[in-house]
Amino acid sequence: LGDRASSDIVERLARQADGNAFYLEELIRTAAEGKDGGKDAALPQTVLAMVETRLARLPFEARRVLRAAGVFGEVCWEDGVIAVLDGIMPAPIVAEWVARLVEHEMLVVRPDSRFPGERELAFRHALLREGAYATLTDDDRGLGHRRAGDWLEQRGEANPMVLAGHLERGGEGARAARHYLRAAQQAIQVLDPQAAMARAALGLACAPPLELRIALLGVRCEGGQATHQIPMDEAEELLRLAPPGSVPWAQGLFAYGVRLSLAGRFEERFASVAWLDNITPAPGAAGWVAMNFTSGTFVLDLVGRIAEGTALEATFERFIRTHADQEPLAWKWWHVARGLRCSHAHDDPWAGLQHSAALEPIYDAIGGELTLVFMRLLCAKNQWYLGAFAPAVQALEAVPVADTAAGILGTLRRFVLASLYTDRGELARARAVAAEIIESGRAHKNRQEEARGRWVLAEALRRDGDLAGAERELEVALRIAVPLEQPGVRATLSVVRLAQGRAGEALAAAEDAMARIAAMGGCGLFRGAFVRLAHAEALHATGAHDAARDAIARARAYVLAVADKIPDPDYRASFLEQVPENARTLALATAWLDR
Repeated sequence: LGDRASSDIVERLARQADGNAFYLEELIRTAAEGKDGGKDAALPQTVLAMVETRLARLPFEARRVLRAAGVFGEVCWEDGVIAVLDGIMPAPIVAEWVARLVEHEMLVVRPDSRFPGERELAFRHALLREGAYATLTDDDRGLGHRRAGDWLEQRGEANPMVLAGHLERGGEGARAARHYLRAAQQAIQVLDPQAAMARAALGLACAPPLELRIALLGVRCEGGQATHQIPMDEAEELLRLAPPGSVPWAQGLFAYGVRLSLAGRFEERFASVAWLDNITPAPGAAGWVAMNFTSGTFVLDLVGRIAEGTALEATFERFIRTHADQEPLAWKWWHVARGLRCSHAHDDPWAGLQHSAALEPIYDAIGGELTLVFMRLLCAKNQWYLGAFAPAVQALEAVPVADTAAGILGTLRRFVLASLYTDRGELARARAVAAEIIESGRAHKNRQEEARGRWVLAEALRRDGDLAGAERELEVALRIAVPLEQPGVRATLSVVRLAQGRAGEALAAAEDAMARIAAMGGCGLFRGAFVRLAHAEALHATGAHDAARDAIARARAYVLAVADKIPDPDYRASFLEQVPENARTLALATAWLDR
């Protein structure tokens, strides 16, 4: 095997050979030829033939019992074997042969059983099970799996993938698909969207009835937004088939909208938002409809249509007041939407923090790791805006799942973390996280993610004195950043230009940023104070001192107006003193005006 002879492979092959040198030689040959697919791979035909020859020496009844046991896998249950052979062998005869096979150490009794009161057995060796199972005819195999699935279902088998596998091989496609659906939903709950999509695909391959197909497509759409594998054709099919306002319809609408956004088809995306007008959610669907409202406001903001996002938010609030009383999930998405946009759409990061904290009782009520992730992420983001850097870093570093599990918000966690490291002067750590964001954005062809990575990397580089490196990153970021974040990126460019001694270009970049804020009504990631400060400093550097004083006065008024919304004195102090652009704005205002 050469370099492929890892300790795991050697151990597995030796164990699989069961002390038989011929088996070992054949297994090694198969592995060397690259036909070894791992621990679940089929045995080489040579070994299988030897095992079957060995089994052929057993009495017919023994072989029949072993074949029935093999239907379950390497572990079976005596009553289960009896159920598989019902009408073929009398139960007492089956029990007698099971006892003989145990006596001859072909089967072994396990000390504990997964099903209370059931005698659990195992093949002494996997080779015996493989050989016995291989001798089943297609008809016997189908009947055996069907009966095994029935028996396991009656005993309360908790793993839906086990049940689905038996029922599918037993020709019970519709029943198998129902269990595949349950398995896919379980994967969603444990934040494994890739597994959810794969399991739902297995269910769809069973040709399920229409209602079940719709549910499986819904799970595919739900998992797709987190894996960057959103199935557009399946989303469109779902929107055609599912009743408007149902959970699958809302899942399909969400996937459809995300796919349109990623493709840059924003006018179509905004048209789809209108489908939410006057929608009446089916029982249990208010949460999913609310998620579409959140997504709609998020995308409107990203493309710089903040006023329209606020109008949709007002419609969303009316929907919540009408339909969300019995559905905490709907309230979850309301608080996520507000936690995301209060800062840039309403200049109120304190309100954003309150909405973020409101997710905690919802998490207590409905659980769900993703709710916990959103709570920590949004709390940390708003704490960053408020200058509470230490708790924000602690919360983000403790987020318990991979960024991909939070879908499009996953990149926000890393961006905020890199920005926090930058503001704390931990520039090497900031650069490392920024590089991860850039690589992830390029790998998934997500321009917004890559732009954010390059923007925060430029901030870290310029604070570290690498102005040329910062300029290179900003050149790319400016080409691909979403409109909402363009003012912030251009403000960073202005600061870099000013540090390079290019005051005129710094002013041009800052004025461009200010014009964009005025047109949109806000600036992404709460960088409004940063843009206003950059503008004032660029004016001052070009000698326009009166204009600079006016600009810094307006910048100070903006910062103090936001601070007036913060009732907590500690948060108010950290907002004014710890956020770099706020502290510098106040200092320059004192130097240029009060003096």
